[in-house]
This record gives sequence, structure tokens and C-alpha cells, in this order.
Amino acid sequence: WHLTAYGPEHSDAAFTWEQFQTTTNKDLADVLGNFVNRIVKFTESKFDGAVPEGGLPGPLEEKLAADVAAGLATLTAEFEAMEFRKAAQAARALWVLGNEYLQEAAPWTALKTDRERAAVTVRTGLNLVALFARITAPFMPETAGRIGATVGASDLSWPKAGDDVLNALSPGHAVSAPEVLFRKIEDAQVAEWRERFGGAEETAP
Repeated sequence: WHLTAYGPEHSDAAFTWEQFQTTTNKDLADVLGNFVNRIVKFTESKFDGAVPEGGLPGPLEEKLAADVAAGLATLTAEFEAMEFRKAAQAARALWVLGNEYLQEAAPWTALKTDRERAAVTVRTGLNLVALFARITAPFMPETAGRIGATVGASDLSWPKAGDDVLNALSPGHAVSAPEVLFRKIEDAQVAEWRERFGGAEETAP
């Protein structure tokens, strides 16, 4: 992921441990890892560890579906053009969409008064996990497999235009929260790696 998102492509790139730390913590741990852990653990806690049934998609899901389709089209185009840095940015944008959807739909709040509405959100979120495994596979195949396994999804093939990616998982399908997908890198680790392996220290412009 780091080499794809920030490595040399059409221009030079300078590696720093601070950039590695920031990318791991912000992109992978806070955005992708947090989303997967959050929705799967909530499903285990409130929906017996299975994709819930009930309820119908509403305006939030309709908007999400349109945004995801557009994001997938952009991501696919960047890959086809071999613009891998831009592809990494497009993948991250889709992860962000998932977090924004979950925050706005707030199934933990809906559950108090409308279990079916919460079920729709959780089901949609779990389908996003399966999708994120598929779009992450070109960057991090081993991690993508672990992400897919949390929702019992082994299909890591590239999604096609028109695929109903938000309804790929059947209700009743078992899910299981993963081990921590991405551990945050602390400043002490960065200092240790620089001491052991060298590398430039990031400086303010």
C-alpha cells in the first residue's frame, strides 16, 4: 500500500519513516481497519454475529450506491491507465465513504427505536466490508483475504460495472470480528527503525 500510494511513478519520491507512520495510522488503521472492526463487532454484539435481514434501503443507501458506483468507476479507470498512486487515492476515497455512511446512518442509535432500520445499515456496512476486500486485493492481497474472511467472503475478484455490491451477502451469513488489522505505529517505533535501518527524517517545509 505504502509503495503504491506514495512510491515513485511518474516522479521521484523520498521515503521517510514519518510518512510510513502517518500512512499506516491514518489510511489503514483509522479509515479501513476502523471501519471493518466497527461494523463487524457491532454485528456480533447486536445481531448475533450474522448479516441481519429486514428493512428496506432508503435515501441514504440510494446515495451511497450512486457514490460507490462512481468511486468504483474512477478506481477502475485509474488502474486501467496504470495510474497506481491515483488508484490508491480512489480506493481510500471509497473507504472514507463507508465511514461517512456509517457515521450518518448511526445504527447504534437507530437500534434503540427501529431495529429494521439498524438492520439495513448493518447489512449495507457488511457488504461494504466485502467490497473493500475486493478493491484492496491488488494493493494488499493477504490483508484483503483477512478482511473478506470477517464477513465470510472469499471472492476477491474485481467488481464489474453494474454489480449489486451492496447486496452481495445473504441475510443469515455469519460474520466474525478480526484480530486488529493494522496496529498503529508509535513515535518510539519510528525512532527505533531509523536507528536500525537509517532513512531521512521528515522536516518541515
